[in-house]
Amino acid sequence: MSLGEERAARNEALIREVNERVEDLHDQLASGGTAEFICECADGACTERIELSLATYERVRSDPYLFVLAPGHERAELEQVVERGPGFVIVRKDTPTSARTAKQTDPRS
Repeated sequence: MSLGEERAARNEALIREVNERVEDLHDQLASGGTAEFICECADGACTERIELSLATYERVRSDPYLFVLAPGHERAELEQVVERGPGFVIVRKDTPTSARTAKQTDPRS
């Protein structure tokens, strides 16, 4: 396991936790259809926003190995794209280190 891969996985997990709080706020405010989330890519400095439906976000969060990213932020050495949508991509962690870290840091597990 490389230090870079571990750091990338931790960065993604941190942003996923932030997005969980964003969703909670939207639920509390009963905002409805869509919300703005932060890209969950491996770049710890990325703050790009992604708009998607709360239903799509819930679907992504139902699987601890899935993350939502801005298009072009995916890294083939860490993940594979499983879905593309307007203004976002959904990736699955598929390396042993990134998958293990995704599972261990899943706020819903």
